[in-house]
Amino acid sequence: MKLSEKLHQLSIDIPSNQSVKFGNYLPFLKNGNNIYISGQLPINKGNIIIGKVPTDISLEQANQAAKICMINTLLVLNSINPDININSLNCLQLSGFVNAENSFVQHPEVINGASDFICDVLGEKGKHTRIAVGCNSLPKNACVEISSIFSLSD
Repeated sequence: MKLSEKLHQLSIDIPSNQSVKFGNYLPFLKNGNNIYISGQLPINKGNIIIGKVPTDISLEQANQAAKICMINTLLVLNSINPDININSLNCLQLSGFVNAENSFVQHPEVINGASDFICDVLGEKGKHTRIAVGCNSLPKNACVEISSIFSLSD
């Protein structure tokens, strides 16, 4: 199955121009079979899900925001090549950053939103290494940010 077909099956709209950048960097970099995806914010229909966890946004809402980051990651991959066969796509690593209050310690539960989603989409090939850390702030006051590394197998 093509990635674009999988996105359609999941009822994920593929925008004609989904690239949102906040600086001088590449949204992705392909090096051999590896694809490095820049940090994705939880942007849904042009709006960023913002706030500190858990005071401004609940753990459950932040978990869903992490899932949106991963949806946006798949949209970046789709922009590279909508004909990517999802059976050739492997998630190697996720780096998750949570805009958290100092006393918050449930960072893994937030980032599970991204991890669980990519495993649901790719099955065994979605299993990855991961980091989940708390930050004092994130760009545009986003509640979460996810960067990732994927590989394409032949």
